[in-house]
Amino acid sequence: MIARVASPSGFALSRLLSGGARALLVLLCLAGGTDGSVVAQEGVKRGFAASTQRARTSVVTEVKTLPVVRPEFPVPNEPNMLFYLQRSTNPNTVIYAARFREDGTLDPNEPVAAYWRRYNTTGERLPLKMIEDNFAFGVRTERTDDPSVFRLYVVSYPERKATLRQVAPGRAELTVPAGGRQMRPVYAYIDVDESGLMPSVRTVSVMGQDAATGKPLVERIQIE
Repeated sequence: MIARVASPSGFALSRLLSGGARALLVLLCLAGGTDGSVVAQEGVKRGFAASTQRARTSVVTEVKTLPVVRPEFPVPNEPNMLFYLQRSTNPNTVIYAARFREDGTLDPNEPVAAYWRRYNTTGERLPLKMIEDNFAFGVRTERTDDPSVFRLYVVSYPERKATLRQVAPGRAELTVPAGGRQMRPVYAYIDVDESGLMPSVRTVSVMGQDAATGKPLVERIQIE
């Protein structure tokens, strides 16, 4: 089953990160940092030069099993992980994880943490750089009337809101719109073209499950 939807101007990690090609490029042009020592000035220059890219179309497909795009890349197994982000440039991975208080409820001040696993070295955990947090990977949350539910967006695409919901003590679920459905994202993969003067995103693929049926879904976002 395939649903075709027009992507808004402006990635989900699906739509969560999806339409924000402009800042996914910031993140990519920072190269996500291959060694944690990317020069910020160069990253900004390259990132904003590439930020004119936009998501053109999005195709959501129901599949039998979720694809593993890069079997050679490590698969993170982080406590309270909601989803993770891989890129074709290197195995360094961005982790998005829920944060809970001692009583098992979501931390209302910071319900989600985003950070790096630097798999191209020793796999150490490192925080996002300021520019990454502000323009690419960072997440912002909004409280709702229900203290167990938060609205969430990635800074690269604030127009696209996901829902973070506590489903049990110490356990939360993230859902994001995808092709008229609600998807629970597992991971996203960004295919980067590095052949030109500036890197550019070719496609963004988001793997997850239909929140209603549990069936595997893949959203493929074509970037222009």
